[in-house]
Amino acid sequence: MNKEQKIITLGITALTLILISTSLYALLANTSTTNTNNTPLEHTISVTGVGEIKVYPDTVRISLGALTEAPTTVDAVTKNSGIINELMKRLETMGVSKRDVQTTYYNIYPLYKYPNDGSTPYIIGYRVVHNLDVVLKGDDVAQLGLKAGKVIDESVLVGVNQVTSVQFTVSDQLAKQLKEQTLQLAIQEATSKANLTAITLGVKIVGVQSVTEESPVTYPIYYRTDAKEGANTILIPGQVSISTSIHIVYIIS
Repeated sequence: MNKEQKIITLGITALTLILISTSLYALLANTSTTNTNNTPLEHTISVTGVGEIKVYPDTVRISLGALTEAPTTVDAVTKNSGIINELMKRLETMGVSKRDVQTTYYNIYPLYKYPNDGSTPYIIGYRVVHNLDVVLKGDDVAQLGLKAGKVIDESVLVGVNQVTSVQFTVSDQLAKQLKEQTLQLAIQEATSKANLTAITLGVKIVGVQSVTEESPVTYPIYYRTDAKEGANTILIPGQVSISTSIHIVYIIS
């Protein structure tokens, strides 16, 4: 290639680069302008509404169990099984279905003796723990409390020596029914807050940008009792609080 041909080739290359750069600049400039013009600047109002309903419980869950100790595993298990079997008979007599009783914990473990002289510990017996959950249901809250107390009394009489908690709450069916009601109340409160804010600021609500709902929350009532105080146990449940929270972002003009 001679000198003149080299000069012509370099000139064409430079001109091509200039044209490409100019086209890219124009494309970027046009794209930026288009996005800016088509993207509205939305103003929003964010509010949170809470719906709450208090009802009397229709369900009570009693956590109880038997702890037994014996020199051998067979004796410890036998003693524990005797208590639980007798308890199941008492519950059936009271009208409690087996479907409403379930084991929540079962364990067998050795008991050790630790000599004062620092020698190796050795097994002196075994302990068996069998915990149950007993679920009672009823529309009459007063009768529900009396029945729960009766279950505790009968449990203690047959040898149950652990009553860890008594929880009054609502059934899944009732909770589902109340969910819709609390959600409606939460939306009403959120809407009222948004309208009041818009009027005060002199703006207008034109739409909804987003809605976020939190699941209903049930606050059960817990009772703790000593198994030794099982005679004529009386439990008086109060109301259970169920609430739903909703967060709404409104678009304003």
